[in-house]
Amino acid sequence: MLNRIKTFKIMVLLIALVLSTSALAIEFPEKPNDADFFVDKAGIINTEASTEINSLASTLLKEEQVALFVVTITSLADFDAAGYSIEGYAADLFDEWGIGLEDRNYGMLLLVSKGDRKARIELGADWDRSYDRTAKEIMDSLIIPSFKANDYPMGIASGVKGLDAMARGLRLPKPEAPWWFLPAIIGGVVLIIALIINLFKTGRSGWAWALIAFLGLIIFAILRSSANSGGSSGGFGGGFSGGGGASGSW
Repeated sequence: MLNRIKTFKIMVLLIALVLSTSALAIEFPEKPNDADFFVDKAGIINTEASTEINSLASTLLKEEQVALFVVTITSLADFDAAGYSIEGYAADLFDEWGIGLEDRNYGMLLLVSKGDRKARIELGADWDRSYDRTAKEIMDSLIIPSFKANDYPMGIASGVKGLDAMARGLRLPKPEAPWWFLPAIIGGVVLIIALIINLFKTGRSGWAWALIAFLGLIIFAILRSSANSGGSSGGFGGGFSGGGGASGSW
């Protein structure tokens, strides 16, 4: 009996070791550069589709702070993920890249595995599985029909358009300015006014004007940072998956 228990424990440890080693061996495509919102390892995105993806995704990130990326791969096996489902690999890729923002986790990923004939829309956790039906409609009506006709660029471009429309149809919460933002602005304005008054009264020049210019630059930087919060990260800001999505095959 003791020997059986020991044998069972050894088998469990070996299985755990194999699984952990397998997980460590999984590979992911490298993140795109700041100018691109897609990685085309399968070579199925043409020039027209790539231009459309970048245009829609960059505008969506700037205006709505929603990061949208497209990834194509030849197959899961080519990235040492043969035992993975398309859902599992998409979620891990999403987390590996950190798509979206921690405080605005509305990232979107369209993953296409050409060799496996499978695709996945993976959403950031803040979508809260509330748009699985919409994602499924985008997958089934806009992406898969074109894939079945072997028109991958059209299917991908149509899918991106659908995801863009889905994001813009939401009344997403706008990021709030930090608590110190308004007091800092008011304090800066008051200080500048005081400096100007003092400058005209004393007739001095030099350091006062330099200080005024310096404070003006600080206020400008704060305003710019607040207006573009999240956009400068290129879409990778520590977001994570878990918000649902949809899968399809052809």
